[in-house]
Amino acid sequence: MTNPTSPKPSKDLLLLAHLRQALLFAALLLLTMAPLGALQAQAELAEASPEAVVERLEEMLINNMKSSDTIGFQQRFERLRPLLEQIMAVERMGRYVFGRDWRDFDPDARRHFNKTFLDLSAATYAGQFDAHNGEAFEPIEVQRQSEDRAVVRRRLITGSGRKVAFDYLMTRDEGGWQIVTIITDGVSDLAIKRGQYRRVLESDGFEAVIEHISEAIDKQRGD
Repeated sequence: MTNPTSPKPSKDLLLLAHLRQALLFAALLLLTMAPLGALQAQAELAEASPEAVVERLEEMLINNMKSSDTIGFQQRFERLRPLLEQIMAVERMGRYVFGRDWRDFDPDARRHFNKTFLDLSAATYAGQFDAHNGEAFEPIEVQRQSEDRAVVRRRLITGSGRKVAFDYLMTRDEGGWQIVTIITDGVSDLAIKRGQYRRVLESDGFEAVIEHISEAIDKQRGD
């Protein structure tokens, strides 16, 4: 008695199988390339000059504004957040804001502040740089104060022609150049926040500081 032979798969089934394999390969390739791309960008920033780091931020702000017709607050926030995590000296900012109290915070509290403060920075940029009306940044000068300290002076030209001074105070560690604070027309936003946060800390404690920052994030979102 002869065994019945199995029917050959149709050309459509073979084509579908090959297509599935190709899609699976493409998906695996993208998953592999994504972290490599992020690592490459991080390596480039580590080798970048202080002015190149600033230009990277300003370029993203302008691009976000030019894309205002197609992206909203959340997309702008999500674009900015990873970059700010790389180029902001948030640990140094925390030490400046809280002074000797920073040493008394446990590691979890420090991480909580760093994350929340970075969220606020991304939300502020996403909320304030939301539409393009001809704005442009232009270089003024770079002052190298030492091997690991610099001031990058820039100027924002608004759509109406107003000129706004941006002075980036920067420091360098093993991860590259990072922004410590930005002085806008002679005013340091970080110094203002230092006074606010310390008053809240002294009167209501650390969690109240986090709540205060979270409320500021919600205001930028328009909640």
